[in-house]
Amino acid sequence: MGFYLIQTLNAVAFSVLLMLCGLGLSLVLSLMNFVNLTHGASYLFGSYVAVVWLGSGAPWWLAVPAAFLAAALAGLLLDRFPFARFYGRNHLAQVLLTYGLSVMFADLMRLGFGAEIRSPALPDLLRGVVFVLGMPFPIYRLVLILAGGVLALVLWYLFDRTIWGAVVRASVADRRMVETLGLDTSRVFAVVMAIAAGLGGLSGALGVGMLSAYPGLDEEILLHALFVVVLGGLGTFRGTVAGAFILGFAMTFARVWLPEFAGFLTLLAIALLLVLRPDGLVAPRLRQV
Repeated sequence: MGFYLIQTLNAVAFSVLLMLCGLGLSLVLSLMNFVNLTHGASYLFGSYVAVVWLGSGAPWWLAVPAAFLAAALAGLLLDRFPFARFYGRNHLAQVLLTYGLSVMFADLMRLGFGAEIRSPALPDLLRGVVFVLGMPFPIYRLVLILAGGVLALVLWYLFDRTIWGAVVRASVADRRMVETLGLDTSRVFAVVMAIAAGLGGLSGALGVGMLSAYPGLDEEILLHALFVVVLGGLGTFRGTVAGAFILGFAMTFARVWLPEFAGFLTLLAIALLLVLRPDGLVAPRLRQV
């Protein structure tokens, strides 16, 4: 009983990490209709920033905000050039641009941070374990679950319950109409891109204590985030959360029960769900007129 409870907590921690990364990707895909394949690079960049920050002796509790700001700044610069010139173009052009940039960023990070696996120097407060039914569970993963839950609620409130979130959605639906009201939609999109990239860096900083940081992790995380967004349903907060937890639990327990076929079983489950629900688990509501 204790073993499966620990594995359930591991699945929840991994699902929360996928949720945060998936939410950043979903923001750009659903709100801006832009395919950004550099999101995995934002995650890995945030991981490296956290590793360097924690190893420098700076206050450990600022590592995650530092990773968020660093990735958000990179996203803001990319929004100015070259993303802004591709927002109105087709998805194939966007894929080619962002995938090429992701390869370039991966090589730059390999050059700057090395090719070895980098693990963070966690503070003593986060190194311990708690015992659940006599079995140890890392405190760090409990903190990850709590932090991820709080951040998800903040994002939900920001984009679904505030005037600014309504402005973002209106800018996507009818950009010219919003501009007639005197609002600069290019700034709105720049802020969304910065927040999305920052979420990638933030999830990387939170996840580095569980997954470490190494070349190639950006591609793995990007693929997982795409699975989360497509599986949950594009454009819905609840769908991204549902997709993250289904993928997180499927991957965790597939590795526990049949580690040799974990990848196959996970992809099979995703394929079956998409066959049954091609629009995603939580399809966005369409208004009929």
